[in-house]
Amino acid sequence: MEPQKTKIALYVKRSFGEKLGASFDFIKEHWKLLLKFSTYLLLPLCLVQALSLNGLTQGILAWGDAAGGASGYNEAALPLGLMSYYGLYLLLYMVGTVLLTSLVYAVVRAYQERDGCLEGMTLGVLKPLLLRNVRKLVLVILLGILLLVFAGLALGFISKLFSSSVLLLVLCLMVLALPLALWAPVCLFEDISVADALVKSYRLGLATWGGILSMMIVMGLVAAILQGVTMLPWYIGLAIKTIFTAAESGSAAVNSAGYDFVLYLLAIVQGFGTYLAMIFTLVGLAYQYGHASEKLDNVTVESDIDNFDKL
Repeated sequence: MEPQKTKIALYVKRSFGEKLGASFDFIKEHWKLLLKFSTYLLLPLCLVQALSLNGLTQGILAWGDAAGGASGYNEAALPLGLMSYYGLYLLLYMVGTVLLTSLVYAVVRAYQERDGCLEGMTLGVLKPLLLRNVRKLVLVILLGILLLVFAGLALGFISKLFSSSVLLLVLCLMVLALPLALWAPVCLFEDISVADALVKSYRLGLATWGGILSMMIVMGLVAAILQGVTMLPWYIGLAIKTIFTAAESGSAAVNSAGYDFVLYLLAIVQGFGTYLAMIFTLVGLAYQYGHASEKLDNVTVESDIDNFDKL
């Protein structure tokens, strides 16, 4: 009989290396489950997202041909088509990010709260928590957009008054924006409102600012490498199509339906790979949040006290 693995606790004060180790251990232990659930939720989305991405790139190439004097293009309709494809791609990407973030944090929370960890876990069991996370993340995005608009207006107003300090203001905004990386973990791991989660994310984030930055840099590099691997075939295929189309040699082959279908498949791979790469950053921020909560709020001590009162 295989011995039961020790649970990787979330609310633990850890050094930066220990936080990285806990994040990678969690992914290594549950990568099959994360991959299966991500496939169910995100692969259908990637099928449509790949169409919008290829439509966008085809439109850019057509616009370049039209600007170069090529005939057969409706120059007035090209910008509208590009905006439509770009808008659809951004919308689908936002939906995919919400689904993935909701999924990853639902899995991490279920892992922490269930006695058997994730044994026997299915999407059906996870569905209530997943839907709750989606609803709260939509509110986070809407409130985040309002904050972004307000910050942009404030920056524009201040820059008119103090034009020499615009760069300093931008740097200050970047510093103040970093704690928002903990907004989603706080909101999804705790049963509090979105506004209260925003306030708490700033309190935790400002106190552990360096840890958040370090985690995002390291996990961002790991994600970028994995993302590059899945993106490279699509980029190569698109580059070949661009070169041969511009040279008008072999353009019939690269403009065929078969080649376009290959590009479509490669676009699906790169889109799905991009989402999978995000898992590293999301899990890393989850354990960064757990470290900050334990460091500032002594979550496990308060939990032990509450459990003792119930005895």
